[in-house]
Amino acid sequence: MENSKRQERPVAYSGDTAGTFASNHVSRSTLTWIFIAQGFVILPLFLFLPHWLAVIWFLSVIVRVQVFRGVWPFPGNILKVCIGFAGVVGLYWSYGGRVSVEPMIAFLLLSFVLKLIEVRNRKDVLIVLYIGFVATAAQLLLSQNFWMSLYSVLSCGILLAALQSVFQHRKISITQQLFNGSSLLLQSLPVMLILFLIMPRLGQLWAVPSLSSVAKTGFSDTMSPGDFSRLIQSNEIVFRATFSNDNIPTPRQRYWRGLVLDEFDGVRWKRFGSSWSSVSSGAVESSNPHPKWRLSGVGEKGNKRPLDQARESQVLFEYGVLLEPHYYPWLFSLMAPLEAHSATATTVFNEQGLLVSGSPVTERSYYDVVSLQNYFYGPSERSSRELIRYTELPTTSNPRARQLAESWLIEGLSPREIVAKAQDLFRSSFTYTLQPPLLGFNPVDDFLFHTQRGFCEHFSSSFVFLMRAAGIPARVVVGYQGGEYKEDGRYIVVRQSDAHAWSEVWLEESGWTRVDPTAAVSPLRIERALHEVVDSGEASLVGGALFRVEALAWLTLAKNRMEELEYLWQTRVLSYNDDVQNGVFKRLLGGSDPWRLAVFFVGGVGGLLLLYFLINQFSFPRKSPSVELSLLLRVFRQLERQGYPRGVGETPRAYARRVGHALPQLKIPLEQVVRIYYEITYKNRTDLAPQYRSLCKNMHRR
Repeated sequence: MENSKRQERPVAYSGDTAGTFASNHVSRSTLTWIFIAQGFVILPLFLFLPHWLAVIWFLSVIVRVQVFRGVWPFPGNILKVCIGFAGVVGLYWSYGGRVSVEPMIAFLLLSFVLKLIEVRNRKDVLIVLYIGFVATAAQLLLSQNFWMSLYSVLSCGILLAALQSVFQHRKISITQQLFNGSSLLLQSLPVMLILFLIMPRLGQLWAVPSLSSVAKTGFSDTMSPGDFSRLIQSNEIVFRATFSNDNIPTPRQRYWRGLVLDEFDGVRWKRFGSSWSSVSSGAVESSNPHPKWRLSGVGEKGNKRPLDQARESQVLFEYGVLLEPHYYPWLFSLMAPLEAHSATATTVFNEQGLLVSGSPVTERSYYDVVSLQNYFYGPSERSSRELIRYTELPTTSNPRARQLAESWLIEGLSPREIVAKAQDLFRSSFTYTLQPPLLGFNPVDDFLFHTQRGFCEHFSSSFVFLMRAAGIPARVVVGYQGGEYKEDGRYIVVRQSDAHAWSEVWLEESGWTRVDPTAAVSPLRIERALHEVVDSGEASLVGGALFRVEALAWLTLAKNRMEELEYLWQTRVLSYNDDVQNGVFKRLLGGSDPWRLAVFFVGGVGGLLLLYFLINQFSFPRKSPSVELSLLLRVFRQLERQGYPRGVGETPRAYARRVGHALPQLKIPLEQVVRIYYEITYKNRTDLAPQYRSLCKNMHRR
């Protein structure tokens, strides 16, 4: 017995020692995987958080490497407290003491990287890697686009590969390690898909307060010469519009109204009233046109028609808009909107024919709109009180422009003839350019009579001034014009470089009528992209022009593909809200009753587990034991029933030796059975098979 223990003890002792060592120490391989996984996870966070956190992470890696090499000891508690306190002070200084999602993620990141310097054993490694999964989720709090989502999936795969390295006691190649992690991730995807389909949508819980809301993109609620020049240099996408019917607007019909500017102070156009008044003041629910619009349809002969009849007889624009956050309340729609609906934003119609949101658009939003093509909009009488303020001008500014308009009145021209006269003026001697000269104290006079070079804001501003000076109600409208039509996806992409300003004049025959003086100067500006109508010297000023040159066609194609993927991700995945979910339940399950969801979930997960089991059964069929092994196991089971259980990992020879010591009468026959079994199995002594079977039968009789 003692000899047996001395022979078995080293094996058990070395295994325990190996397990204890692995639990209490971090191997070189595991430490390397921690560095890789942590660096991969936190890399995109540095785009949104203070950059000095990257320096903290780099220093933490150096400290941990030096500790592993035995050069430096582990930092003491006092030093760790000081480092942590300094980090918190740094975050407070970076964010000015404000509380929002970014400081919270930055604090998580700081804890994540500082934990690295005190990783001593397996438990600490697991904590770091588990925090890594939380940091991966934080990536999606800051950005939810397709590429960030794909990056998050890759981060999870690398974290799983690192997690496997903690429990491995043999060296595995990095490729195999990554394959194992990816394999685990892929096996979980079907369950993730089922959970995605049936889990209640969290919706606004994602819209946590963000400091980025301070930043604003797009145009503001004022316009002065030079404001649009910064927009046309941007290639950022403002929104995408998908049309549900075959009625796609032509480039000349793509005027996306965003804001009406109706008050002029001599230099700058702005919204009427106080700056603090909401653009949604006086708005009504967007399920029907605003009563103050006095909207009606227009027949083939130009006669007014009731709205219901026009709606039934005309081909309408029916489209959905996926709007990027711009932190202003205005939405964009074609004129004239009849109704608008959204599951992610509060949509209302204000008195100026605009579709606006009840609050600033701080997250990507989607809304559906139906617009009428031919319409009469506004009061039918010139004497209407609401039109008076659209003829007001400062009394002292731009005297020459005022004199010009008055001369047209003296000639006895009608309002429509005055509109045509002004367009002829622009068409005759003005130049469209993205680099206009600076204007003086009377900008309209300087532009009309001196420089005569400018772009949309110059033309619309001076045109509206002339109209008002001639007593015609007029206003400036800002928004976007045009957009690139994507044939494959059947949607229109509108970018900041499509920003545009035009005019609306009130005419007795047609109500509020759109007039674009820019089109009189440069008709191609309305038909084509901006970079195609300016000369080569100014093309570089337009956002994304570099991507459109022929020599970089492949780059343009790649960029378009990426944008299409992003669009599909936004419309097919992230727009999966409660309404879409209920529609899916109705199509797949016949309803959204709890019992149906329970059956779908249990059946789906159970079916996946059954499929997984069957695949393993066919891929790795269980082999039947040999006849010799079956006989040997029967002998061992008989001995176990007599009170001599076989130990875990105990070899047949060791078991036979141990039982032989306890039952001397079985020592010789039992050792013979085991010895002949080895001879047959490992030396192919099939001639001993009859003797082996006889010995086994004799053992059963004992």
